[in-house]
Amino acid sequence: MVMRLLLASLRALGGFLTILVLVTLLTVFLQHLRKGTAEEALMGQRGTAQGLALIAQKPFSKKLADFVADLPQIFLWKSLRGTPVVPQIRHAFANTALLTVLSLAFSVVIGLSLLIAAEFTPRVAPSLERLATAINTTPIFLIGIFLIWLFSFALHLLPSGGDTSLKSFILPALGIALKFGARLFLLLSNYMLDLEKQVFVLRARAYALGNKRIFLHKLANCAMPFVIFWLIETASLFSGAVIVESLFSIHGLGTLLLFALLQYDIRLIFANLTVIAAIVYLTSLIQASLAAREDALKA
Repeated sequence: MVMRLLLASLRALGGFLTILVLVTLLTVFLQHLRKGTAEEALMGQRGTAQGLALIAQKPFSKKLADFVADLPQIFLWKSLRGTPVVPQIRHAFANTALLTVLSLAFSVVIGLSLLIAAEFTPRVAPSLERLATAINTTPIFLIGIFLIWLFSFALHLLPSGGDTSLKSFILPALGIALKFGARLFLLLSNYMLDLEKQVFVLRARAYALGNKRIFLHKLANCAMPFVIFWLIETASLFSGAVIVESLFSIHGLGTLLLFALLQYDIRLIFANLTVIAAIVYLTSLIQASLAAREDALKA
């Protein structure tokens, strides 16, 4: 058991190191495309024509070696603006994490509400499925613009953006939750349809158990797909938060990465990509282990 756990840990560490190497190569390649723009900005007025020429002619291997040699000082890094990198990442991570938690919480409420309505009112189930499909296929920026118009400009209930208070996160979280909740409803409704053929459901109906008790039993059997769904959506939100955060003016990991890319701030790009990659990789590991456990239980 201990050896199996050790091997799994080594595989996970090896996978993360591989991702770290890829992020490093990508970051240095972006730096190489601009022929030393970051170094030129750091040199400022001290730069001479000869020094700038040496930077522009520096080979990729030399830039990679210099960047790797600078990695041990990552917690002391400063961006091109002279501000420490780690506090910027910490602040952006806190905003994105809060947005993620609120979005997933709202999505559970929306998804389960649709599921309960479809289960106990079968005649509206097809309409709910069409509505959920329409929401799921609508681009997130259109949903966000509609929510801003409705709740900010028409009803004056919620702020249209910002990250200064918890109230500012409600609209962006609701926009994400509409898509996630619709997706959750479609996933669970299909899974519950498959459960109707299971022996325990057929036996429960044969014993004339109430629909409420049968629904709760089926819902309990959806726990594993539900957790896997949460992990997948968490990873997708962290890796693709640029649109939502930009639309609602939230200073999260997505907008920070976009700003760093526009400025070719190599250190900020690397730190941001590393955090996002670590989160996505960790959630993917948990999701894969849970999926493997569910397959083992079915076998």
